[in-house]
Amino acid sequence: MMSEVTTEEEFSSSASDTDSETSYPQVWTHERHVTQRETTPKCSMVFFILGVSLAAPFITFVCAGEDVLSGTNKPTGLVIIALTAPSVVLKIVSLCFRQVSHVARIFIASAFVLAGQLCVVFIPHLGGRFAGISLVSVGTGIGEISVFMQASKELEEVALCSLIVGTGVGGVLGAALYVGLTVWATVDPRTAILVSAIWPPVFLITFAVSRGNLHILRNVQTAESFSRMQQRKFEIDCHLTPRWKERLTSVWNSFHNMLMLFLVYFSEYIILSAILTTLVFDGAGVGPEFAPRGHFEHYVLSTMVGEFLGRSFISMLRAVAPGFFFTSSPVLAFFPLAETIFLVLATWFRLVPEVWIIWLLCFIQGTACGMIFSNSYHIIARRFISSHVIFNVTLASILETAGILTAGLLGIHVESVLKEHCLHHVGNKSDCFTRNTDTSFWEYGNRFNYDGKTALDL
Repeated sequence: MMSEVTTEEEFSSSASDTDSETSYPQVWTHERHVTQRETTPKCSMVFFILGVSLAAPFITFVCAGEDVLSGTNKPTGLVIIALTAPSVVLKIVSLCFRQVSHVARIFIASAFVLAGQLCVVFIPHLGGRFAGISLVSVGTGIGEISVFMQASKELEEVALCSLIVGTGVGGVLGAALYVGLTVWATVDPRTAILVSAIWPPVFLITFAVSRGNLHILRNVQTAESFSRMQQRKFEIDCHLTPRWKERLTSVWNSFHNMLMLFLVYFSEYIILSAILTTLVFDGAGVGPEFAPRGHFEHYVLSTMVGEFLGRSFISMLRAVAPGFFFTSSPVLAFFPLAETIFLVLATWFRLVPEVWIIWLLCFIQGTACGMIFSNSYHIIARRFISSHVIFNVTLASILETAGILTAGLLGIHVESVLKEHCLHHVGNKSDCFTRNTDTSFWEYGNRFNYDGKTALDL
């Protein structure tokens, strides 16, 4: 399950991808030594905070998906589409245009996320909320590509470990903050979103304060030597293999890791945005707003806790022993896909008697997805030290987000079918949909102790 591969073996396998007949052990051995750069706890903390502040706004809007649509019959998948479609398009474009400076990208990312959050809060109609969510999608897409590229290419592996653990913590904080304010307390969703607007300034300030320190952390002479070795390897490869063929080869060798990212995040988000939105339990939870809308928020929170555990386990293990990685990822990917099928059947036939069983399944789902996320990005980032690493990390991010987008698109139909089936057999909408039916809920929240069932009874 866990295997140890030395840096030299990894680089040698990467070299064989483009040098089918000729190897350059001296080049790779020298590169192995010159890439050993000094990384301090300060660097780890910087990327940890960047990961937290990057993931928290995204998960906050996933958790707020049902509240954004409160009082409407629109499918939950529309929120997921608005939250991912602009990001996918922007990431695809970034494959061709990388000349924008890193500083400008970070500033633009923070500005877009903050502007989107303010639009969602202060524009009263539904169209304004969707416009704001789309702006958040653009900002998180830019920020994700910028930070992941820097962590995977420019700095040591501990930086990538810290970033991945930070995204797991950000997911938990984003979900827990929103659930705590809107379900466990009496804060309305608009105010909860406004509270989460603290994350873009944290992202920007952290980068601005640490930018000079990150430059100090690099050894200038080592960086120059590494650049010369990269240039030499590149010139040799160009004589042997066309540039496009070399890049296709590098993508092919990592494609199974990218495909797993697509599949597991498709399964996770179709469960959250289409399947579990139609599964409500009577008399479960605490607080006036737990039933029915509170179910959805707790499903998301349970999943994010699992994601944090999965991402932290693999990343921390690799930080201690960088040669270790998970060799049975396809086996691990079986669990999210199997859970998707089971939960479709469980929702259709009402097979699960207690809500805690669904929380446990969400936790397992998140743990498996988090482990695959961490393992896949580590493998892709470490396998290619040439200029291909930027392309491959970006492509992996595209497929991950495309999996979530596909889940939103397909979820529009799946949620409709499951809801209609439930209404036909149960007859009470509040038992078939994890959404508040009161149109004023977005503005006033649960301060009047209204839930969906109460509104229907009235």
